[in-house]
Amino acid sequence: MSAVAGFLAAGLIAGCADSAAKKEYDVPRALCGIPLDRGLVSPFLPAGKKIAVRETRPVPSRKQCRVDVDGKWAFMANLQWWEKDVDVSTVVAANPETDKAPQSTGDDFFYTGTGAVKLVKGCKNPDHARHLLYTSIMVDDPDLGDTAAMKKLANAFTAAVGKSDACA
Repeated sequence: MSAVAGFLAAGLIAGCADSAAKKEYDVPRALCGIPLDRGLVSPFLPAGKKIAVRETRPVPSRKQCRVDVDGKWAFMANLQWWEKDVDVSTVVAANPETDKAPQSTGDDFFYTGTGAVKLVKGCKNPDHARHLLYTSIMVDDPDLGDTAAMKKLANAFTAAVGKSDACA
C-alpha cells in the first residue's frame, strides 16, 4: 500500500469516527419544567443516540433534573431551597462542580466550565418562607466544559426560574 493510499485510508477512518460522534437525539426544551434555549444546553451534552430526562425530588427542598445520554449521567440542573442563614459558601461546597469556583461579582454567583450555583434573587414561595432559592448546574464530562457558555446558561436558567411557579 502506497503512503498516499495509507494516508487516504486513515483520513476516511478518522472521518467515519468523527461522523459517528454526533447527537442523534433532540436536546430538551425544558429542564425541571423551566423552558430553556436548546442552544445553551447543547454544548454541555455529549454525542449519543438516546437521551432521557428525569425529574426527581430527593428531599422537599430540592428538585433535580437529570439528563442521561445513552444511559449515562451527562448533565444535571437543580433547584435548591436553603435556609436564609446558610452562607453561600456552604451552598457552593455542596455542589461538586463549583466547590473550587471563583466568585463572580456579588455574593450570589459561582461558576466554572462544568458547573454553576446562582441565587434566584427576589424569589418568594410560601412553602419555603424561611429559605432562599439557588439554581445549580453540573456537567459530567470535563471535556465539554466552557466557562463563558456556563455563565450564559446559568444566567438564563436562573432568570427563567425566577419567572416560574417556583417563585410564586
